[in-house]
Formats: sequence, structure tokens, C-alpha cells
Amino acid sequence: MSRELLRNLRAVIFDFDGTLAETEIDFDEMRRRTREHIRQWGLWEEGMGERRYVLELIEHAELKLPDDPARRQQYRAEAAQILEDVEMLTCPQAAPFPGTVEALSRLRACGYAIGIVTRNCHRGVQAVTDRHHLPYDVLLTRDDVEKVKPDPAHVHEALERLDVSPGETIMVGDHITDIQVGKAVGMVTCGVLTAAATNEELEAAGADLVLDDVAALGALLCSDHR
Repeated sequence: MSRELLRNLRAVIFDFDGTLAETEIDFDEMRRRTREHIRQWGLWEEGMGERRYVLELIEHAELKLPDDPARRQQYRAEAAQILEDVEMLTCPQAAPFPGTVEALSRLRACGYAIGIVTRNCHRGVQAVTDRHHLPYDVLLTRDDVEKVKPDPAHVHEALERLDVSPGETIMVGDHITDIQVGKAVGMVTCGVLTAAATNEELEAAGADLVLDDVAALGALLCSDHR
């Protein structure tokens, strides 16, 4: 990609789980508990869990509830607690990938603003960032916004708080949805090979560059910056 495109960057927005840290959250258990919660509310239908992530599954089931704000709030609160309970089984012991703390510290020293945009819960992310002193300027978890990525509103909120434009920002993530939302917003995008997505999958999603990890990105962006 064009070096000029990288030179225009003023900020880096990262996904969290699988990009900055390895949380080892048991998503199968999260899905099992969520499915049971939906069944207890009498909302489960066979096939409704296919091709839906857990957050989208919860939202889809809620559509079947009557238009009762109190009932809907209770349903959402119980579902959110299930997700947080599962995340907190492992997040307090989770750690950033090797070189990540140093990379983010280096990026800040080079003048980049740093945002974290994640579908994880705030408590789980904070458990990692606080314990390992992971530097950032803006953190927006699913608990902090109304709409979560891949909805572009999640990223737009981070851009606004960082006071940067999409063209001045690179979106970094391990999943194709990170690349897709970054492209939708008009950002430079970088895929990292620290989770399940392959180089080919990230490039097919539109990644402007694919690197081994966040440490490699820090070295690249700071190689001739300021």
C-alpha cells in the first residue's frame, strides 16, 4: 500500500479480543447459556441461532417480545449479565499478546491517538488494560454505546472522541468484520494474524495490509514517523 497513506495517519483504532489480547473466552458456553436464557423466556425457535453471533441472537429474540419496555429491559439485563459472567471467567487472567503493550506505548510516543472498539464487556476489557497497563485514549465496549460493530456507529463514536477523520485513522483487527466496518467508514484497514482469520480471508475482506501482530504494526508506523 502507499506509504503516503500511512503518513497521513493520526490515530489507530484497535479491536480488543484476538487483536490486542487473548482472553480465551468460552464462546460455546456463552452461546449455550444465551440459548437457555432465550428458551426460558419462551422465545426460542429452531434455527434462529444459525449464522448469528450471540449479540445479534439476543437482539433477534427480543423482537418476539411484546412492546413492554419493562419486560424488554429485564430481558436485556439478564442476557447482558450472562455474557459478562462468561467473560469474567477468563478475562481477569487474560494477557495482551507479546509486544502489544510496548507497541501501543511506542505508538503514543510517536504521536498517534489510540482507540479500542470492542464487542466485549467493559469489566472484562478493563481487567486486562488495568492489570497490564495497556495505554489508550478512548475505550468503547458494548456497554458504552447503543450500537456495536460491525455497525459503523460504534467506530464513528470513537473517531468523534479521538477528534480525527476516517482518512486519518487505521482500523486494526483480527476478524473480517473489523476490516469490513473500517472500509465502510472510510478508514485504512489492517488485519492481524493473531486469531482464526487467514491472510487470504482478511485480504478478501478488503484489508489494506495484513501483518503478523500489533507489534509489527507499531514498528511499521513508527519507523519513519516524527
